[in-house]
Amino acid sequence: MEATEIAHHLAASGLRLCGIEEPGTHLPVWGAWVATGCRPDEGRRDVVVTKDDPDFPDSANSAWFRLAEDEGLLDENGEFLLAVPGGPGNKASRMQWARVSLMDGWDIFGSRSDADSEFFGPEGFPEFAMLSTDGTLVLRATTWGDGTIGLLMLPDPRRMETISRYVERRSANPTSPPHERTEGMNWLSSPA
Repeated sequence: MEATEIAHHLAASGLRLCGIEEPGTHLPVWGAWVATGCRPDEGRRDVVVTKDDPDFPDSANSAWFRLAEDEGLLDENGEFLLAVPGGPGNKASRMQWARVSLMDGWDIFGSRSDADSEFFGPEGFPEFAMLSTDGTLVLRATTWGDGTIGLLMLPDPRRMETISRYVERRSANPTSPPHERTEGMNWLSSPA
């Protein structure tokens, strides 16, 4: 997916595209997805929003913003990273980090076109990954089996055994796509 198309879809949810990050400079997107497997004793913090809340989009947006602001997802310029389609490799693994910021009237959990489901998951079933620009915080949204929406925050993913072991295994696996092995090894070998 080209940057102009990404920008168009993000704008539908009130996000401004500030740039696409170079691969290998941050935790790989595929590594951030496993944050749901991290444990509370690793520092994971969860906020749950029920979909039967009559004000679900507003409640979910408010919970996300409080978590993002309180835990440091937003940098001094109000920017953060969002996993978006368009990276190297096959379609299943073609995700990359885009640097984004909030515009007036943003609405991550509200009504979106089908195309925007590639960014935030199907309407009513959010699935997305975000990362602070300094790489020290992962924020994931997922839909649990009981229908609740989970927002989870994970500080310092480099120190999370669940994530680091997964990135190590996938990076060392000769059947992993070459670009994924490179991204993982770059992240693992970069200074903490």
